[in-house]
Amino acid sequence: MSASRTGRGDWLAVALPAAGALIALYLIAVPLGMLVYAAFRGPADFLPMEPGAQWTLDNMRAIVSDDALLTKVLPDTLIFVAGTVTLSTLMALALAWLIERTDLRGRTFWFALIIYPTLIPVVVKAIAWILLMSPNAGWANLALRALTGWSGEGPINIFSMTGLIFCQALSTTPFVFLQMSAALRSMNPTLEEASRASGATPLKTFFKVTLPVLLPGLLAPVILVTLITLEQFELPLIVGLPARINIFAFRIYNELNPASGLPNYGGAAAISLPFLALGLLALLAYNRAIRSADKFVTITGKAYAQTRIPLGRWRLPAYLFLLTFVAFSAALPTVILIWTSLFGFTAPGRANLADASFRAYASFLNDPVFWRAARNSFLVAISSAVIVTMVGAMIAWIVVRTKAPGRKVLDALTFMSLGIPSVIAGLAVMVVYLSFPVGLYGTVGILVIAYSYRLATTTRLARASIMQIGPELEEASRASGARWLTTQTRILLPLITPGLLSSFLLLFIIGMREFTIPFVLYSQENVVMSVLIWQLFQGGQPAHSAALGVMMIAMVLPIILLARRYIVARGGGA
Repeated sequence: MSASRTGRGDWLAVALPAAGALIALYLIAVPLGMLVYAAFRGPADFLPMEPGAQWTLDNMRAIVSDDALLTKVLPDTLIFVAGTVTLSTLMALALAWLIERTDLRGRTFWFALIIYPTLIPVVVKAIAWILLMSPNAGWANLALRALTGWSGEGPINIFSMTGLIFCQALSTTPFVFLQMSAALRSMNPTLEEASRASGATPLKTFFKVTLPVLLPGLLAPVILVTLITLEQFELPLIVGLPARINIFAFRIYNELNPASGLPNYGGAAAISLPFLALGLLALLAYNRAIRSADKFVTITGKAYAQTRIPLGRWRLPAYLFLLTFVAFSAALPTVILIWTSLFGFTAPGRANLADASFRAYASFLNDPVFWRAARNSFLVAISSAVIVTMVGAMIAWIVVRTKAPGRKVLDALTFMSLGIPSVIAGLAVMVVYLSFPVGLYGTVGILVIAYSYRLATTTRLARASIMQIGPELEEASRASGARWLTTQTRILLPLITPGLLSSFLLLFIIGMREFTIPFVLYSQENVVMSVLIWQLFQGGQPAHSAALGVMMIAMVLPIILLARRYIVARGGGA
């Protein structure tokens, strides 16, 4: 590290960043290294470092010779990913165009409704969608059968590949929408205005001008949703398993929890490697797409105002599309959860309002498992968010403010965490702490460590914040005799605090939503609310499962709103 930048004789200027770098390496490189190591160790019922374990290629051979993996798991995974990405992209682009490019009324209101589902844990939404679209007693099917006279089950069947893709697309569309709306908002409308002035219709202008200009920038969110879909575990477990849909993530879990016999850690690790490679390839493509998009920027120093296209006769279809999306992604799941928590499986037309009961809610007051799950959920989400925010900020400082050797490798490693699916992260941490029995396996501590690999979230935000601050302020502080730690805490930290708070809030939301990692690493001691919700639903307690989902939303939403208000007040609204 350059002495001119850190200050001679100030050991903290070296020790703290070095500690941050070592922690980052431990959180990402050690579990991944152990995963690769385990893939080449056997026999199947041995831990990688257990006495008697040997080097072997059997785990890799098993992948090549596994007909089910090649004829069932791989096709199911590809169909699931391709269908979800296509549907999510189309819906997100339509939503973003309506919000950013048309004279739609109440755009801010609709924007908030579209992104609201991101705050609801996927497992909660999955249960709500089953209650809505299950072939026998789903609300939507009951309504359709009453209106059309349809006999038998259906006509909607959520337990199918189509149902799984539809639900996954509803879940991922808000993430794609956020990026596409930002791209449309920042695009200079001059070219579109010229097209319309030449007599082109709005539809022709969209396909001939808007879409080609935005295409490079649109590739990034498309690749991002591919990454998100590749790592999905909750919906394939809850919705896909009854439909006999078997994707990579679930196959890895099956190796760890076989119907009979001992877990096959080497087999699970071996299956993870091609899955991990797919994620990292998508990540490289995402990074390349972001860089390529910069070449097509249409923002200039000249001020411009967005021109809104009149919807005209398309206003009613536009509102119907928005209402349908919001209904299925946010409104109906929330209403169904509240209703089910009060009436169980009883449909609205068959329920007596006088029979509404708060027994499901009251049962949690004296339930030690609930209080343990609630405590663990907040403890793990907050602790992991603090760790990642602190370490990520340190890595960002090393990359931006120093000339330390290997800083680009460190930056690439932390960025690579985006491409690691949750099920693989959970498996990697499991193998490490089973191989090195230090008393963490099965505890809350192992969840904190497992959650803390997502360093890219903070490093990207912190890097952007630090790069916007010239080094002159820090240099002036050091010239005045201030030591490195004083300079960072009194000068740099207050300026980047809004960005770090935004990162913390995002990580907290991810931590509270997380289901896959605590499910893979589950024990009675480290149970969290998302896993408990699924256990209650699987155990035939829909009212209790729904009540806990409602309580989870009610506990998290005020915290997020207050935190966001504080961030905006501090100048971090972006």
